[in-house]
Amino acid sequence: MSKSARLKPARTTPIERELDIGATLHRQGKLEEAEARYRTALLANPRHPGALRLMGQLCVSNNCGDQAIEFIRRAVEQDPNFAEAHADLGRLYALKGENHLAIFHYDRAARLNPADKESRIEQARILSDLLGDHAGALAIYENLLPIASHDPRIHRGRGKTLAALGRKDEAAAAMQRAVKLAPADPLVAYHQATILTEIGHREDALKAFERAHELAPSDHDILFSFANLARDMGETQRAVDLFSKAIEARPDFAEAYSNLGNILTDEAMLDEAIGAAYQAVSLKPDLFQAYNNLGSALQTAFRPSEAIEAYRRGLELRPTDDAMLWNLSLCLLAIGRIEEGWDIYGYGFASGQRQPYRPFPGLLWQGESLKGKTIMIWREQGIGDDLRFSTCFHEIVEEAGHVIIETVERLVPLYQRTWPQATVRTETGKATGLPAPHTCDDVDFDVTAPAGILASLRRRSLDAFPTACQPLVADPEKRARARDWLASLGAGPKIGLTWRSGLRNPVRNIVATEPADWAKLEEIEGAKIINLQFGEPGEEIRELAEKLGVTIHQMPGLDTHDDLDGTAALTAELDLVTGLWNAATEMAGALGVPGVVYMPSAHPMQLGTGRLPWHPTLRIHSVMPGFDREALTRDILADIGTLLAARG
Repeated sequence: MSKSARLKPARTTPIERELDIGATLHRQGKLEEAEARYRTALLANPRHPGALRLMGQLCVSNNCGDQAIEFIRRAVEQDPNFAEAHADLGRLYALKGENHLAIFHYDRAARLNPADKESRIEQARILSDLLGDHAGALAIYENLLPIASHDPRIHRGRGKTLAALGRKDEAAAAMQRAVKLAPADPLVAYHQATILTEIGHREDALKAFERAHELAPSDHDILFSFANLARDMGETQRAVDLFSKAIEARPDFAEAYSNLGNILTDEAMLDEAIGAAYQAVSLKPDLFQAYNNLGSALQTAFRPSEAIEAYRRGLELRPTDDAMLWNLSLCLLAIGRIEEGWDIYGYGFASGQRQPYRPFPGLLWQGESLKGKTIMIWREQGIGDDLRFSTCFHEIVEEAGHVIIETVERLVPLYQRTWPQATVRTETGKATGLPAPHTCDDVDFDVTAPAGILASLRRRSLDAFPTACQPLVADPEKRARARDWLASLGAGPKIGLTWRSGLRNPVRNIVATEPADWAKLEEIEGAKIINLQFGEPGEEIRELAEKLGVTIHQMPGLDTHDDLDGTAALTAELDLVTGLWNAATEMAGALGVPGVVYMPSAHPMQLGTGRLPWHPTLRIHSVMPGFDREALTRDILADIGTLLAARG
């Protein structure tokens, strides 16, 4: 008799014969016939571990998971050392999401059969991916290395756990080893790419995703992660294509629709963005991020009421989400629900969308009396925001014992001249009220507030806005120079013009115009168009002169971006300003200069009024995406004509 025959004797009992025949039928897919054989065996011996296990496996084939667990559980009750049955239970409990039971049975299977690396690999996967026990998972992978160093799954899993533990270089090396062992495995390439992304090696991650995509062109998970990285690296069109392919591969892929909608919003493709976001929430009503993206798309499309509904539904899923509360605050302000909007306005800092964040624990002003106290007001966001909120400083300076104003260096002279009794200084951003090393400056005040929060406390209703402007004070000498230069241009009204934001992107460009759109300003008798555009518009101005013969005058030696004191002096000497609502027109409003300005419809800072309560001298024309530029400028020019006629 051969050695193999002695090790594996043929089954001779009736039960064993029934089980052998049943297993053959099972492998052939003849499930009913296999079940009959297994039941015959169980009738003969209801406690037979092998028969119970095979019946459990048959239940798996019939998609009866709970019955499968019951049969195989009975098998291990009869034979607690039945390693294969423990491994089966590990898999079944893992499918049910009962991870602790799965780990128990995988561990038992591997202890009974030390050669069973599959159970150890699955045990480590659950520990790391599902339970967050990365150290426990790593210990298993480390123990497997000496006996299965050729298995790429071990290096892949080890790389993932090392990355989760912050051991970045070791993680990258482990994934490189996995790739060498399985260069044609898309899953290995995919995990290498995700780990490289996590540890900040984005260029290498992109190459790994490209390889994974080549190996599995229709894998929706690879396409989705690849698209997210491409988006983060600024490869917008590639990201759109990849998200679209992920949706083709899996039509119910709500997350892909949601992220696609987010990109389309950034690209100002708003109808498509809204459609994608609505598709995401319809496919997965509990997908929080989809509501945020839907709200953002609607908000960008100047549809705040609809955005509010999206944010409300999102907040039902995650009531304390800072970013969504901040976006909701802006929409509430936009439709005139002023107190509600201001009440959650501070979430802009908590969400990181308003800057700079300076917490000052215990020192933030809550609207209490400032008599005898020193308050420090600090700039937040950009120049336009600072100028707008500065309209609240007048009353604070009158009420407080002393006021410190921290702002950008370019605004310090203008603010110091306007409020000589205050201390106006260049911001450093270092004072935070926190212990060292988080702060380098001493706190020299009693309370503090960012400018926007101060406004939220003092402008709780439309009645709280002054009916007349209290203007900033421009430099008299610089005003005289600006006045002389303007006079040198000849008689006629001097009209300041700005046509776009200083920051260009598809969303900002929704409301941008071109200098040529304003050429008809020259048709106003004697009018001289004066450049107020921040940045470097020289090329645009030269092109307008060459193509249409229209002159936009630039004051010699004035940098409208860096020399804000000089720009304020020039603006103060103009007859009026027009163009896009931006920092330049905010300055005009803060200086009390008349203006006819266009801006997005239902903007939060209109507070539901269709005008700018902050600046009584500015008239507002609201626009929606896709607005008719010619019609807009025609209406604004008519308004300007009426205004100039009224002023004589």
